[in-house]
Amino acid sequence: MMHERKIAQWLNSLVKQDPGAGSEPTKLFYYLEVADGGIIQTYPGTAFEKRRKHVPHDVRINDMRSVRDDFTLDKSGFELINHKTAVQDFSNDEEVKAKYYPEVRDIIKKYSGASEVHIVSHMCRKSTFAEAQDDAKIKGDKEFVTKNNPARFVHVDQSYRGSEQILFLNLPEEEAEQKIKKRWAIMNVWQPFEKAVKKDPLAFCDFRSVDEKDFRTVVANLPPPGAGEYGNVSKNLKHNARAEYSSNGDNAAVYEVTNMAYNPNQKWYYASDMTPEEAWVFKIFDSKNDGRR
Repeated sequence: MMHERKIAQWLNSLVKQDPGAGSEPTKLFYYLEVADGGIIQTYPGTAFEKRRKHVPHDVRINDMRSVRDDFTLDKSGFELINHKTAVQDFSNDEEVKAKYYPEVRDIIKKYSGASEVHIVSHMCRKSTFAEAQDDAKIKGDKEFVTKNNPARFVHVDQSYRGSEQILFLNLPEEEAEQKIKKRWAIMNVWQPFEKAVKKDPLAFCDFRSVDEKDFRTVVANLPPPGAGEYGNVSKNLKHNARAEYSSNGDNAAVYEVTNMAYNPNQKWYYASDMTPEEAWVFKIFDSKNDGRR
């Protein structure tokens, strides 16, 4: 979602915490360097992506429930909000577009002060990691995996350059050129449905604990429009000369994402037992230099 007014920092949080209370040991999966067999290009939604290797590291993730009031868009770049959706069936794309999209516009405007919101796409993750891995085992690298599981590696959906690529993929060139002259941003809304989150909760890294030297750029080659779980991100805006597509002529979008290398100074947070009446609002990019992440 893109908007033009003040928002805060992605990958950011406060340091206020009790290191011993509400802290969970776990493993996070980080970028595997190219010298060690890592990649600089990937194909989201394919068996190749599901089989991709990462570097596991032991970390502690802090439950932010005890300091919830301190985590806001203006202070931390992510905020846990109360929101009861009118959507009954998130597997019904038309219902999501008709009901949830207007809700998301209102959420973004309320919590960021945005004057305008443009919805890019949505995705429902309904499968487990094991189910997705089993599906990938029987498919070739470029085949699409039908099981859509939560991402299990440290990443930001778009890099700085990738955010501009997304802007031009989703708006006509003249309109995008006008937006880019003003303050604009990319934000996400993440909400569970049906039941509380007991596995694979979304986690955020304290931006002040992040060194940008740990950022790693990877080029994401998306499926053509309508193909695979990421097919709704590819838009056929051929009249936009700045929209970037794959060279094989299938109208598939190409943009940069950010992965991260491990750093022991990074601090992580999550919200325990998140319910369907709650949602995360968080930021991917901000064109203003002092609040970009």
